[in-house]
Amino acid sequence: MYTARQITDSEGGMTAVIEFLTAFVLFLIILSAFFSLAGLQLGANHPRTDQLDDYALDSLQRLTTDAGWYTPYDEFGNRDLANATSQWHHYNATNLLNGVVQPGLSGTLGQLDTERLDAIANITQDQFIRGLGLPDWASINLTIRITESSNSSRIDLLLFQDGASRDAAANSAVAHRLMMLNSETVEIILEVHDAGRMPAHLVISEFMAEPELGFPEWVELENRDGFAANLTGWGIGRSSSGGVHSLIGDGALAGGDVMLCSGKPSLQENQGADVVLDLGLSGILGRGAVDGLNKNDDTLTLTWTYPGLAQTETKMEVDWVSSWDIDDDIALNWLGGGASNSSNWGRSTGGTPGIL
Repeated sequence: MYTARQITDSEGGMTAVIEFLTAFVLFLIILSAFFSLAGLQLGANHPRTDQLDDYALDSLQRLTTDAGWYTPYDEFGNRDLANATSQWHHYNATNLLNGVVQPGLSGTLGQLDTERLDAIANITQDQFIRGLGLPDWASINLTIRITESSNSSRIDLLLFQDGASRDAAANSAVAHRLMMLNSETVEIILEVHDAGRMPAHLVISEFMAEPELGFPEWVELENRDGFAANLTGWGIGRSSSGGVHSLIGDGALAGGDVMLCSGKPSLQENQGADVVLDLGLSGILGRGAVDGLNKNDDTLTLTWTYPGLAQTETKMEVDWVSSWDIDDDIALNWLGGGASNSSNWGRSTGGTPGIL
C-alpha cells in the first residue's frame, strides 16, 4: 500500500510540474508577442533610428579611413574635376566654400593626421555634412579628444568639439573610433541626429569707436565655433545718424578665427586677421576725419538673415551711452555677459585688432 501511494503521488506531482511549465511557456510566448507588437507600434526600432545608425557608422568610417579631397567649382559653377586634390587641408575657409569637400582625417599608417585635424576649422558644418554623404535634414556633432597620453595633463584634452545639440533631436545615433596621434590615443565621436541646425556663433569681440586722429574706426568679429562660418547673410550696423546697415558679403571665417571690419583697410593696423572688410564706404565705420561711430551714444548690431527668407535676427547688440566714458584710442574688448553692460567690456590703449 505505501509503495503504490508513493508512485501515485509521484505521478501527480510530475503532472503538475508539466502543466506549470506548459502554462509558463505559453505565458512567455504571449509576452514576447506583446513586446514585439509594442516595438512595432511604439518605435523601439524606429526606421529613422536605424537609418541614423547606418549614417553614423558609414560617415565615421569615411572620415577616419580616408584622407579626403576637395573639388573646386569652375567659372560656370560646375565641379572642376581636373583640379580636384586630396590636399584639401591646404586651402582656407573661403576657398573651400567655393567647391565640394569630403573631409578625411587619415594620415600615414592609419594615424590621425594633425594638419587635416586642424583644417576641420576651415569647413562649415553644412559642408561637413554634405561631404560625408549625409542628407540635408541631418545634423551632426563631432568630438575629438585625447584618451591616453604619457602626459597626464593632456588626457581628456578636446582637440575639436562642435555641432548641434543632441538634446534638440527626436532621434540620434553615435559612432566611436579610437585612432593614434603620434604616441597618444584619440577618441573620435560622431553623433548624427535630426536636430535643427543653428547659425554660426559670431560675436563682436572688440571695437574702436574713437581712434587716433587720421586712423580708421574698426570692429572685430570672432567665430566662436569649431566649424567655419559661412558669412553669407551676416550683417553689421550702427544706430547713430539715422542708422546704417551693411551685409558682410560672401566668404567664410574659420572656426576660432577673427575678421576685422575697418573704416579704411589701407590705414588699418592688423595683428593677424585673415579676413579684412572695408566698411568705410558703407558709412558704418569712420575713416580719418570722417566719423562713423559716436563714442558718446551709439549702438552696434550684428545680424543674421535666414537663407532664402526675409527674416533677420539680431544676434548681438552693443548699446553704449556717455557714462561709458570712451576715450580716444581706447579699444573695448568683450569679456562675456550682457554686451550692453559697460562692466562686461575690458579696455586697452590701441587694442589688438585682428588677434584674440
